[in-house]
Amino acid sequence: MNRLAAKVTDISRLLSPRSVAVVGASGNPESISGRPVKLLQRFGFKGRIFPVNPGRERIADLECFPDIASLPETPDVVLVGVRAGLVPGVISQCADRRVPYSVIFSSGFAESDESDAQREIMDTARRGGVRILGPNCQGLVNFAGSVPLSFSASLDSDSRPLGNVAYVSQSGAFGFASFAMAAESGVGFKYVVTTGNQADLDIVDFGTAFASDPEVRLLVFYMEGLSDGPRFIEMLRFAGERNVPVAILKVGKSPTGRTAAKSHTAALTGEDEAWRTVFRQYGVIEIEDAEDIADLGKVFGRDRRSSGKKLGIITTSGGAGIIMADRSWDLGLEVAPLPQDVQVSLERFVPSFGSTANPVDLTAQVINDPEGFRSCLDTVLDCPEVDMVAVVLSMITGDSGAVVTRDLIEAARLSEKPMACCWLINREQGGPFLDELITKGVPLFRSLKRCAWALAQLARWMERPALPARAPDNPGEPFLPGMPPDLTEYDAKRLLERWGVPVSHEILTTSLEGAIAAAEEIGYPVALKIVSPEILHKTDVGAVALRLKDKEELRNAYGRLLERSSKAVPQARIRGVLIQEMVSDGMECMIGVKRDPLFGPLVAVGLGGIYVEILNDVSIRQAPVDRDEAVRMIRDLRGFPLLAGTRGKPPRDVDALADMVSKISVMACAEDTLGELDVNPVFVLDEGNGAVVVDAVVIRRSDL
Repeated sequence: MNRLAAKVTDISRLLSPRSVAVVGASGNPESISGRPVKLLQRFGFKGRIFPVNPGRERIADLECFPDIASLPETPDVVLVGVRAGLVPGVISQCADRRVPYSVIFSSGFAESDESDAQREIMDTARRGGVRILGPNCQGLVNFAGSVPLSFSASLDSDSRPLGNVAYVSQSGAFGFASFAMAAESGVGFKYVVTTGNQADLDIVDFGTAFASDPEVRLLVFYMEGLSDGPRFIEMLRFAGERNVPVAILKVGKSPTGRTAAKSHTAALTGEDEAWRTVFRQYGVIEIEDAEDIADLGKVFGRDRRSSGKKLGIITTSGGAGIIMADRSWDLGLEVAPLPQDVQVSLERFVPSFGSTANPVDLTAQVINDPEGFRSCLDTVLDCPEVDMVAVVLSMITGDSGAVVTRDLIEAARLSEKPMACCWLINREQGGPFLDELITKGVPLFRSLKRCAWALAQLARWMERPALPARAPDNPGEPFLPGMPPDLTEYDAKRLLERWGVPVSHEILTTSLEGAIAAAEEIGYPVALKIVSPEILHKTDVGAVALRLKDKEELRNAYGRLLERSSKAVPQARIRGVLIQEMVSDGMECMIGVKRDPLFGPLVAVGLGGIYVEILNDVSIRQAPVDRDEAVRMIRDLRGFPLLAGTRGKPPRDVDALADMVSKISVMACAEDTLGELDVNPVFVLDEGNGAVVVDAVVIRRSDL
């Protein structure tokens, strides 16, 4: 059994309660405290509804009760919409009645200066076994069960397309606003949840539960931050194992955004690069605004999945078809000419001034003869060299528009391939056609760029990499705790050596005579380096001498380096001098580790020199990575052709470099006190000759 499967939070009674109490219920159905009862009735909620308000006898033709204690039965869910100061007392009553769940709409807790008040209500809730959604949230909706546990005005409508998208948002207002926009464009939802401050139940609880629902085809998140990175990653892995696409709108990347996110939901935000790294590894679709949610919902909400990235385009406008082809190509889709036999079949339906290639240009002639549209569409959909189809229509109106609409709906229903329609028409002329397509679930776009983007995301998700390797249960005994508190290059290399990473041949000595003897043992030429925990970047202070070819050069360099080091860093504790072999003929690379406070150790690999310092050409993953993933990391580098061998240069030992990256990533998981590691340079020798670490810096965690 998957390790996370046993940790799926059972929220079935929250999503499908048999009875709901509304504390603070108002007789004004348009007020925030009046809407929950109104929505429950409007949705046709089949359970019992208990308004709670000591100042009223009846609300919405329902008996009203003064408090939770006086209810005739213990409700499954208590909705709390009173001012913050009254919430602790309500939760205490819930605890006394052993209420399973409470949804707290009220604000004024951890998102403000009242974090103690939030802790108080959670302590009380735990005493009675009450699970809390919120506070500072707008609740949730189970559309399949007709259960609105919310006050959002976006739900006060009879237009509620039921579908297969689950949406979890930390922001209540944005969550329901973006849901409403997506629903209006035809996206069908099964669940919408807003988690607010996440004092108890959080996005991971709901995300894991929804990923286990076989009817959910897309899982969308609006996120401001997390408190438990490993749980979040397990949720992503669980969704990946169940082939449930995950799309995330992560905010709080800029300094201003991070500050706002913390004040909004008291969330902890991680560094942007760490988030992007995790997203790439687990195949997360990264989104940026509410429109992205709607666009993904249109294509992922259906059960059609692409087998590749070959796009067939059918258009009634040559110009629009070209734009669609350009945008699709920009996004990585392939718009190749259709096979000759397919083009011959299309000639019956395409006028001579059109095109049977790709895009297939039917021209505006379809207005006069719409009957051939369906045959053309079926021909392209049936083409084995096409994985998905985009239909781009212009101002097709009247009876012709009705025929095209009917054919699109029928083709989308029967085809096993993804299909989307971009209809460039105004509401006055095309409203009935557009509404009919939306009602029947045809992915409909009004923007060529957005249509291409949504289809490209579908293709990319289908080609996502395999899920990352798990950290080994027993990677090995940590080595750092037994090392000196202040670490030097020599210590860093002993650490690497302990984990099977090849390092240069070197000897640490504390005297000139010892240095001469070490050089003779290693063999000239050698490098000489000052070893001090205060001098980590030795070249900056002239504490390194390279390519010393004999005893005389070594003797002169020895005293010179000691003098420079003492002058540049007077407080430096000199622990000795390192005599090291000169490694040559290799390509310089680097491997780095940094421990993210949320997601743990991240491992990076890149080419050395300007590729790291100026071009920032590095590839990053969350540790650990296996050897295959390490190879993919290296191949991701823009400078990879230099390692592969170009212009007569021999290929370098990429496999040895990948093996080193993998070993260091496992080490990073095992060495809990490791904060940062900079292995630079690593010399990657010719293919088959390995790779060797020449210099390294290790820094312990500062938060322990």
